[in-house]
Amino acid sequence: MKSNTAAAGQLDEELGALGIQQEDIAVDLHATAPPEMPGRIFWEDDRYIQLGLNSVDCSIFLSRLSNADKASFKKHIITHGEDQTLSSSSLLSLMQGFSLGGKNSPPKKFDLLWASNSIENSVFRSNKYKIQKFLEYWSDRYPGAVSNDALDFLAQAAPIKNKSNNVESDDPEKSWLSEDEYADVLRAIWNYYDETDAHQPTLIRLLSMQYARRPVQLRSLKFCDLKTGAEKILSKIPDPEIHFPAAKEQDADEDFRGGKFEIHPVADHLWNMLMIQKKHIKVLFLETMGIELSKSQLEQVPIFTTALRIKNACNSLKDKLGLDPVLNTDDSLFHLPSGLIGRVLKFDGNGGSTNARKRNYPAHPPLPVSSRTGRPIVVTATRLRHTRARQLARQGVKRSVVSYWLGHNDDNALKSYYHDPAEEARQLDKAMSKGLTPIAMAFHGRIICTDAESTHPNDPSKRVELAKGYQLHYVGRCGKYSFCSTTSIPIPCYMCKNFEPLVDAPHQEVLEALLYRQQQEQELIRPGSMRHLLDPIDLSMDIMAVRRCIQLCDAKRKSMNQPQC
Repeated sequence: MKSNTAAAGQLDEELGALGIQQEDIAVDLHATAPPEMPGRIFWEDDRYIQLGLNSVDCSIFLSRLSNADKASFKKHIITHGEDQTLSSSSLLSLMQGFSLGGKNSPPKKFDLLWASNSIENSVFRSNKYKIQKFLEYWSDRYPGAVSNDALDFLAQAAPIKNKSNNVESDDPEKSWLSEDEYADVLRAIWNYYDETDAHQPTLIRLLSMQYARRPVQLRSLKFCDLKTGAEKILSKIPDPEIHFPAAKEQDADEDFRGGKFEIHPVADHLWNMLMIQKKHIKVLFLETMGIELSKSQLEQVPIFTTALRIKNACNSLKDKLGLDPVLNTDDSLFHLPSGLIGRVLKFDGNGGSTNARKRNYPAHPPLPVSSRTGRPIVVTATRLRHTRARQLARQGVKRSVVSYWLGHNDDNALKSYYHDPAEEARQLDKAMSKGLTPIAMAFHGRIICTDAESTHPNDPSKRVELAKGYQLHYVGRCGKYSFCSTTSIPIPCYMCKNFEPLVDAPHQEVLEALLYRQQQEQELIRPGSMRHLLDPIDLSMDIMAVRRCIQLCDAKRKSMNQPQC
């Protein structure tokens, strides 16, 4: 057998006689390759598309770029999305920032003038860091695409100011729901279910109210996330489990179901509804795709989807990705988008039907009227999340548990839920000097003689009452929107600037109750005593505030020449 070298030499001679080089033979090697299919992120003309999620019209933004710059920008947006660890929502917000920032002054070049004009747009500014990082990425691979002045400007430009914290907001349509509002919304959901049997939207709303999960986590649920028996992780708890896929984490390898899972027990009423949903989804795939899902396939399909979503997923898999839908029923395209689930939670429609013969459910249930505003209760996923955390905090659940419940990595974000004016006042006693403490803890409210003088004279929810025996004694009104006082009244109110005590209310009885409680706190630990903490609570600042309130009420009565009650 000839050696490879000898064979190569002979071939060169034969090709040379024909006037052919070896490299000339390598012609059209990919003639039989399968047609190239776009990925899940692609462009259709000047529209940026994330398959199955959303799209952004960039036609105005790209209108003044040269063909070469436009082609390079589009190419590197795709590779940036494929190379980086940005979530789908971050990629969309990046493109929305570019599109909206360039609508009034589309760039001819990405220079200082473009950057200074675009930064005026709030969406662009809120995505400034993502935009800056992409432009640096693009500039490294396409020199001259972005001027150094523009990059320096974006690096130094101030980010958008943080919005107000809705958790601590005084607005009764942004902060957490009151106990009555929560109960009214829950009642409306169940009444609607009884009347219409609209199963999927009811289950979405109940899971959100129970577990405070984000829409993206509800979107990502599959039936394999429901665990019983040997599959369970919480072996000491007899209930079945639901494993919520975490929202996008910075160190997650994948965007869809890429992070850790958050495990929670499931009550019987929700478990039964989840099992009914499983039967509905199995029938839906049969009616929509004509396939009987196997047991293993059923475990991998979404808990929440619709006939229309399944049809669109089949078309995208086949036409855009070149995949067989029957072999890819576990694909994320079959899952409802998180935006649609968010609208269901807002009672903005029901998100489509799980019945292949019906496009939609009946109209969503009417929202009950809030006693605080006189208008329909505003419900959002974020608001339900805040409300559930507040409920757990007020039940005495420790911070680490609430942090786990909400999927937080630390408990710093929980401070608002545990906000208690009285407790904060006590803590200040340790941090402040004795000279400043009495000033900080003094009564700061406004004495009123009648309800008519209060900030909210006609709002019954603003009454602050002292429970004594089997009676409630009216002591004043709250001058603020929020209802922090409803869980620990009335003692914290006396150190709150929004408290408006009535001049002739039984404040002396509040003082006596505090003095009695302080005495109990100072007792030695013994069977049957009220004390249950190793360190006694110091109520001296509360007592000081109530005494100050009594003094001011006495002074007001004297100034009005009213006899003391």
